[in-house]
Amino acid sequence: MKTLQVSRTTARFIANGHPWVRPDRFTRGLEQLRAGDPVVLVDERGTRLASALAAPQDEICARVYHRSPDYAFDPAAALRRAWKRREGLHSDPETDCYRVVHGEADFLPGLRVERYGSIFVVLVLAACAAPAVGAVCETLLELQPQAKVVVREHRDDLRREEVVSRQWSGGALEPDAVVIGREFGVRYPLLPFAGLATGIYVDQRATRAWLRPQAAGKRVVNLFAYTGAFSLSLLAAGAVSGVDVDLAAPALARAREAAELNGLDGRHRVVQQDCRGYLAASQDQADLIICDPPTAAQGGDGWVLRRDYGEVLRLAIARLAPGGLLVACCNTMGRPFPLHDAVSSAATAAGVEVADVAAPDPAADIPISRGFPEGRPYRLVAVRRAQ
Repeated sequence: MKTLQVSRTTARFIANGHPWVRPDRFTRGLEQLRAGDPVVLVDERGTRLASALAAPQDEICARVYHRSPDYAFDPAAALRRAWKRREGLHSDPETDCYRVVHGEADFLPGLRVERYGSIFVVLVLAACAAPAVGAVCETLLELQPQAKVVVREHRDDLRREEVVSRQWSGGALEPDAVVIGREFGVRYPLLPFAGLATGIYVDQRATRAWLRPQAAGKRVVNLFAYTGAFSLSLLAAGAVSGVDVDLAAPALARAREAAELNGLDGRHRVVQQDCRGYLAASQDQADLIICDPPTAAQGGDGWVLRRDYGEVLRLAIARLAPGGLLVACCNTMGRPFPLHDAVSSAATAAGVEVADVAAPDPAADIPISRGFPEGRPYRLVAVRRAQ
């Protein structure tokens, strides 16, 4: 394999488990590489560090796929290993929405594969992964011959363009086609062909699994609810009421549809409103509040997590009933956000005493690699209000 020289600083990050290489003035050898080429990373002394896939035009110019230098890249074999690690999920009759491949942690950098019922979506996140798509799709069809495999490109260099889905083999896709997916027996109408917003975030399955045994008899408020996966799962587990609050009317319509599909509509309500406005106006208390906002929203006056999250947390904590639980999340793909500090400050500002509650890590289909914080899809903080 060809070599790509990296700086001492990058070599140190690689040694500590981080899989990404960003080009700097010490990088040597990019000009000889094409996207997807396997390379051996070497430091300035020529020490061989790891095997990676090159993406010479990208901001991340190489991504490690194996810690051993000169390790042959075999995407089909990597997929089969990832598939085997999730054997228990494949046969679960109650859940068919989960992640099959989690990028670098599954030795397929720049690639994510998610299952939604009978549909497998191959999400291409980096140019280095594009040459592996064919082998991954064909192997998926060998493992699940009756499945539909859909490819969706969401690379950094395509972010300003519309995300287009294409079926790897078979007929044309209908963007608005609905597929019913299941999680813990709850059915969700999903749109796996329409874009990135399929209708459920599978990486939060472990959080829902943790909350479900606590749901019986509880009043649930789901802020930034999207299509209501949290509230619907908790209603199915015995919550007495669930309120989904979001500004997006189409997402709330899908939440309402899912509630009806599961016979939960009698205890379910949607509120199309800014979460700050809803919390400020409401006098109702809740036993369980989930707050999982986006990092940012479009528009100059839209949501900005770093600017606005503290106030939402303060208002939410003030609405907790004695003994109530707040679950606060934030996306960690960008610059780290001090979520625990934000929750603590919000509780102090609200004049409410809270205690930390141990929250779960993502489930086993979202493996977290040592030294790679970007591979963790979210941070989670849970606190309980004093009685």
